[in-house]
Formats: sequence, C-alpha cells, structure tokens
Amino acid sequence: MLRRPATNTFYLVAGRTILIETFDEWSHRAVSEIFSGWFFNLIPPDTNRQPSATIRIHCRADLPAVPSNVPGFAITTGGTCFTDEKSYCLLFTDAMVTFDTDTEAKIDLWVKQPQGPSLSRFVQLLSHALSPSLRRSGIFEIHSAGVIPPQSKSAVMIAGASGSGKSTLTTQLASCGWDYLSDDILLITADGEELQLHAFRRFFALTDETLAAVCLGAGENSAVTNSKRRVIPQEHFRRAPVERAIPEAIVFPTIARRGESQMKTLTRGETMSRLLRLCPWSSYDKGTSVEHLRVLGRLANSSSGFDLLAGPDILNDSHLTARMFFNITGKAISAY
Repeated sequence: MLRRPATNTFYLVAGRTILIETFDEWSHRAVSEIFSGWFFNLIPPDTNRQPSATIRIHCRADLPAVPSNVPGFAITTGGTCFTDEKSYCLLFTDAMVTFDTDTEAKIDLWVKQPQGPSLSRFVQLLSHALSPSLRRSGIFEIHSAGVIPPQSKSAVMIAGASGSGKSTLTTQLASCGWDYLSDDILLITADGEELQLHAFRRFFALTDETLAAVCLGAGENSAVTNSKRRVIPQEHFRRAPVERAIPEAIVFPTIARRGESQMKTLTRGETMSRLLRLCPWSSYDKGTSVEHLRVLGRLANSSSGFDLLAGPDILNDSHLTARMFFNITGKAISAY
C-alpha cells in the first residue's frame, strides 16, 4: 500500500499539468533542481486541480517484484521493458518504472540506492518516468532541435539520435541570428488545427568541439556529461529561446567526416518512416499509440522532410550552414 506523499508539487508543461509526488526531501529537492533547467513551470498547489498525469517517486526503496510470465524486450536507453500491453515495467539495475494503459495516468518511479543516486543518474531515471506521463497528457517528445529563420514564425526541426549533429547545427544557426527552441528535445502537442512544438530544456549541451567551431569557448560552463557542457544560449546569442512554434520542415542529419554536404528531399512516407524510428514508443505504448501515431502522421504530412549529409564544409562554416537551411525554407539568402 502506497504511503502518503511528503510533498505534492504541480508543474505546467506545454499547457498541461503534471503532479509530482515525493516521499522524501532529497527527491523533492532533486526534482526541483532538474525541472528548473527545463521549461517546467512551478504553479501554486490546488487541491481541486486535476493533473493530466502524476509521477510518484519512491527513493531509497525496495523495488517491486517483476511481473512473472510477462515477456520483455531490451530498450535502447538501457534496461528491460516487461509488458503484457496492459501494464508496463521498466527494469534497471538500480530502479524501476511502472505504468499501465488505464485511464488513471499514474506513473511510479522506484529508486533503490540507500543514499539516493547521483543527480545525473536521477535525471536519466526521472526521464524514463516522465516520458509515459507526458504521452498520457497528450505531449509527445522527439529527439529534435528546433530553429526559426529570421523574420519567420515557423520552425525547422533538426531530428536525429545522439551524435547526429543536432546541437552543432543549432548552435551554428543561432550564432547566425536564427531563433531557437532547443538543441536536443522538443515536445509536440496537437490542440486544434495546428501542431505545436514546445521547447524542453533551457540550456544547450555542447561538446568542446562544437564550442570551438562557433567560437564560444568553454568558459565557466558546467558539465552535463563527460563529453558535453551546459551552455545558457541567451548568454551567447543575446536572444531568449522561443518557447513554442509551428513546424515547417524536418531535417534528418547525419555527420559525414569527408566530402561536401548534400541535402535530399524526402517523400511523406520516408519522413514518416524516420519519425517512427526516432519514436519507438509510438508503437510500444498501447495506451497512447493511437494518438501518438496520429500526431506523427500529421507532422509528416504537414512538414517538408529532408535528409542532410553534413560534411566538414558546413560543420566548419556557420554561414554556409545558414545558407543551406535558408534554401530548404525558401527564404531569401542575400544576407549570407
């Protein structure tokens, strides 16, 4: 039987309300610190408020038993998902996330370290609980940066897995005067006639190589991982991030160490295929798959898709990157 939470905290995310229930002070403070770096806005408590989803965090707790006779499969971020397509159990060496497909959107995160995990590890574990809570709130995340050409209101998505060049290209374009939403993750909602992209993180995570390429320098930036540094973009580009925008185009980059860069136009079917590879939970999570696939289909049908083989020519020249991206949006490029 679940014990009474020590703290209930409400956050506004992409127009939805997420409730975080914690049972110890360390978890509460860790969540507050992590969410302060994301576009998760703390809102006053309201006993009459009905959250879109609830995450319950049980830190320093014994993990529940894994369901017996339930098939499992490895997930790309590590760990194993056990599911009968009605309930889901994500098992890691140090934690477990559980959720199901019923109408009550409650997700439980169990963390077993006696002293609490490191903050970087807790970010990873919290993300595994956050993703199903967002999906159950009608918010679908995608590994994509988002940039907006000067004098435009529509966004170009730069979508791909880690190492595909999202952050590098975003930083180059921001240094050339483009507005930006995020360098790594976007949230998608479908309210009314239009899809909306929402910024996720308030900071960029950049390698030293990217920092050097756009002449930012490492400075006092704190580490996010062993290979990336946290950068507050408005301190360098003198513009605050745009919090939401309508998608216009999607670029799927791949880094090429040699040769000239090449851009290829995709069919709607090819665009959808690439979106599905980036969003495997659109098929795995049966509680949200119908709406998730519908949103991805709308995105593929309403946005122009492109494959980009990004070579050293654009990776070492921000203005050349800007000219190439202006070409796909059909904007004037005289400034570059």
